[in-house]
Amino acid sequence: MLQQPNTAPHTVELTTRPRIFAEFIHSEQEIRSAQKMRYDVFCQEYNVELPVNMVWNGNPIDVDELDDHCLHLVVREQSRNEIIGYTRVLTCDLAKRFGSYYSSHEFDISKVISRPGRFLEIGRTCIHPDHRNGATIAVLWAFLARYMQDHNYQYLFGCASVSLDDEGKTLSALTPIIKEKYMADEEYRVVPKVPFSLRKEWSKEKASFPPLLKAYTRMGARICGDACWDPDFNVADLFVLLDINNVANRYARHFLKDREAA
Repeated sequence: MLQQPNTAPHTVELTTRPRIFAEFIHSEQEIRSAQKMRYDVFCQEYNVELPVNMVWNGNPIDVDELDDHCLHLVVREQSRNEIIGYTRVLTCDLAKRFGSYYSSHEFDISKVISRPGRFLEIGRTCIHPDHRNGATIAVLWAFLARYMQDHNYQYLFGCASVSLDDEGKTLSALTPIIKEKYMADEEYRVVPKVPFSLRKEWSKEKASFPPLLKAYTRMGARICGDACWDPDFNVADLFVLLDINNVANRYARHFLKDREAA
């Protein structure tokens, strides 16, 4: 039986329910449905070979040892109540119970988590292919930003992946831009446990930021060092950190409550 952490209420009050909305889910059936979407996106669409740890209703689903310790946040389409977006959330309190953050398997993150303040990690983020128009990820971000403020979390972090289907050409092209515009200060740097080697001859190529990494940087997040190679997903992961006090102004107006009015 899937057990969920017993924590404070995880809801954000909305005066009206729009066409798409975000909420935490708690029932086993809903979580299994979200895990099926994870499997469909990562394994079927992106050809990632993950171990099939569980089959639900005759379908393989993406499950790992961290799921029982996380909160599960989804975006739903109102008319059909279908899950169209997902991320799992590991708070600093839940990480203490589990014993580590997911990111710590890939990076030495001691410089980050030793800082004062409360932390929240997200992972396994995915959007249904029919809803990758920007609106779904925006609703996800809005919920997270308000949740962080309501529960006094200062930092959000996670791994943003760059596909290695092109052997690292995209990452090599993006790295000079990252170092110039988005790199964190030295005091926030992490160290990858399996660094990915860049090819200098590709550094001047043109490339686009992957959607999740683009969403992070637009919000005002910083990338905290070199990429780590994740062979299971065939990606290079970048550790990304968002300080809620540094959320970009154009997003803060929409996502955060007026601090002075609180």
